[in-house]
Amino acid sequence: MQGIEGVLSYGAGATFSKTRIMTPSTSVSAYDEISINTLGLPFVALILLVVLPLSVAAGFASGRHRRQRLLAAGGAVDVVVGEMAMNAFLALLGLLLAFTFGNSLAVSLSIKAATTDEASALGTAFLRADYLAEPGRTELQRALLEYGRTRVVPKHAPIDSEEKLNAFLETTLTAQARLWPLTLEATRDPTPPPIQTFVAGAMNAVLDAHLYRVSSFSVPVSAFTQAMVLAAAATALFLVGNRAGMLGQFLTWRAYAFAFFLSAIMYTIIDLRRGNAGFILADDSTLRATILDMEQALADRQ
Repeated sequence: MQGIEGVLSYGAGATFSKTRIMTPSTSVSAYDEISINTLGLPFVALILLVVLPLSVAAGFASGRHRRQRLLAAGGAVDVVVGEMAMNAFLALLGLLLAFTFGNSLAVSLSIKAATTDEASALGTAFLRADYLAEPGRTELQRALLEYGRTRVVPKHAPIDSEEKLNAFLETTLTAQARLWPLTLEATRDPTPPPIQTFVAGAMNAVLDAHLYRVSSFSVPVSAFTQAMVLAAAATALFLVGNRAGMLGQFLTWRAYAFAFFLSAIMYTIIDLRRGNAGFILADDSTLRATILDMEQALADRQ
């Protein structure tokens, strides 16, 4: 289990104030290697809806031009021209889409699992605090509630920049810094040692859950991989249009329908990785329900 000192990672010389609030001096900077999605979904949709249909049109124009040059020179056009290359790229594209879709689905499930595990840890720690005496019990439970509120990322307000990530971490780590000092104070003697261990173990689980939630922010596929998939899709569509132009066929709505449908699939793959943006939102209802239960429990006590 992650040690408490390792979880909080405060700078040297940090001390408790009279209100037992510690200001993290190094915790936020320790997460400087987190890679987050910085490209907005509207811009992603624009790129896909422009690049892929244009690839079809560019391929058709190139193929028609090549056909005209061959016929003008008295040459013949092979009826299977470019078919092998087109099929190879389409097969490669299908393989890439399968892998990236599977990765995105796994990322989406991991985000949900990390949120559910944290909700479970918060609820358990809150309930176990009921075994403590006043005033430590209520004070610790209020601190857990305040911390839980900082863990909720608003819908359609994704953490898509370094500034937003640092602000989120600063807020949540400041609230987190109160938990362990309050736990120590609430479980001091004459609290029986079994109760001390009972409550401290639950609080450690809350602190450990923070690490899994933060790791869920750092899950985007690399820019190189995304560019590779886009290049494969554009090339495959270019070859589809090119073959139609070489054979003297008309570029019908079917080719563009394929391009737009492919754009929708690729957008969905990217959208799945964004927990709080786009059409597919991460389910954090367990965390919100836990916070509501905590609020109601404290309200009934008053």
